[in-house]
Amino acid sequence: MPDAAFKRRKLKINTKKIPKSYREYLERLAKLGEVVAIDDEVDWYLEMGAILRHACETRSAMPLFNKVKDAPGFRAAEMGPTVSADPDKPWQRLAIMLGLPEDTKLLEIQDAFIEAIGGEPYDPKLVPASEAPCKQNKWLGDEVDLTKIPAPILHDGDGGRYFQTAGAIMVRTPPGQEVPPDSYTVDPKSWTNWSFSRAMIAGSRPQANTPPTPNPDPRPGSVPWVPGPHYSKNEVVGLWLPFQHNGMIYNMWKNKGKDCPFVIALGVPPAVTMLLSAAPPAWHDEYLYASSFLGQGLEMVKAETCDILVPAECEIIIEGVVSIGESVVEGPFGEFPGYLSNESGLEPLAKIHCITFRDQAILPICIPGIPIDSTLMLGCFSLSATARLFFERSGLPVIDCFSPFEASSHWLVIRVRDDWHKLTGMTVKGFIDALAEVFWTHHIGKTTAKLIVVGEDIPPDDIDKVAWALATRNNPVEGVFHYPQYDSDGTGLQIYLDVATKLRGRGGLVAYSCLQIQQQVNQPLEQVLSFATNYPLPLQQKILEKWHQWGFGPG
Repeated sequence: MPDAAFKRRKLKINTKKIPKSYREYLERLAKLGEVVAIDDEVDWYLEMGAILRHACETRSAMPLFNKVKDAPGFRAAEMGPTVSADPDKPWQRLAIMLGLPEDTKLLEIQDAFIEAIGGEPYDPKLVPASEAPCKQNKWLGDEVDLTKIPAPILHDGDGGRYFQTAGAIMVRTPPGQEVPPDSYTVDPKSWTNWSFSRAMIAGSRPQANTPPTPNPDPRPGSVPWVPGPHYSKNEVVGLWLPFQHNGMIYNMWKNKGKDCPFVIALGVPPAVTMLLSAAPPAWHDEYLYASSFLGQGLEMVKAETCDILVPAECEIIIEGVVSIGESVVEGPFGEFPGYLSNESGLEPLAKIHCITFRDQAILPICIPGIPIDSTLMLGCFSLSATARLFFERSGLPVIDCFSPFEASSHWLVIRVRDDWHKLTGMTVKGFIDALAEVFWTHHIGKTTAKLIVVGEDIPPDDIDKVAWALATRNNPVEGVFHYPQYDSDGTGLQIYLDVATKLRGRGGLVAYSCLQIQQQVNQPLEQVLSFATNYPLPLQQKILEKWHQWGFGPG
């Protein structure tokens, strides 16, 4: 094949090397110089966000904040995995999370991940509360004070302190809810969903155009304080969108006239973190996928106030009830496309009844912005893997697919076999239509509005080659296909969407064919001008053998 599509290493995840906890993950990265501990006090108001963003954009080590203003006894850190500055191991923070060699490449990681989650699941290992690290400290009732957790204002313009950017929202269907026969759940009588979704401490938004007051902090470069809201000690607000699984379960409780119990688990084990973005189908427990990935049951402990099991190694567990009748303003928030919108809206208010946490608990943080950051790394990687599984099950000649981090989850690049026409007998339109149907008729299709279909010589994780193929191989008239019939517009966060499209909730889906015309009429392809394809093999070998001798770096 022109590319190493079938030549990349076949690696297996070593479950013994997967970090057992988020804390262990940070410790392993620190030994490699991939974490920097900051012992100076940092401010949750913008300063933490600025440090995290600069670290992402410069591919620096991941920050660990050991002292945060107003949050004694708590720490905070980049959740990971961001991109390493090591040119030979740029994806090592992701590879280590999955128990793989540090130099593993993206599609090798994807191969190993897909193979690992296809195994048999394991029952939870129930741990007594006295032995669960997440139960070392407990706040109940009036003791609950969310403002003592180092919840930051990450972006200048965010509507509040977003404590939940990297944890698992856990919610269970109400008693008596009918369970479909094809469900894949730990308890045959219920579905427990784990998912990513943002949440902030409830409170009023800072007033616009309010001049800053004198800053009491004498440190050089400290950020002037802007008069802000009164933050609630025991109320939060987040997203419970009806097309997302946590929103589906919330509506089940609402239909029964009952408030919805929930848990937010912060600092979950890496295996759980990976599955949060993988978007399994409805009525499938993420726990089962996580245990099959680990090759063993996860150590779990019962929450204090509801019948939800949480990973015992978590850093912070926040428990409460989402109201079915009371709403408050949520947002805005700088999201993963890399823009801060001024949009905010009324979302269900949640009351927090209990918080448990480890000693010196670490709040994990993802800070979205211009790519590449940990939000995109996890989301694009996990969603790509799930999409690939759907394409493989469809029987279509798809090699692999990937959502390039640089495209902020707006593209899914699908690589197909060059002999797809011979194998399927389809026209280009028929083939692209079939790929579109697989993607946009599943839950996974709510993630991306643009598909790019390429041939074998274009690795979908190589943004340079993808851009080249899109520029030179896509016919802007005959190679672009629109799909207004599907009930999706991607995430809905694309800044090019107008208000009418957002209200419709559909439209704006497009697929670009970058398949060379010759591939459908069995004629020779255009000659690709590259070192690997345009020069005799003996000459290539001679040059590669002398490359270091001549003084060049890796060939």
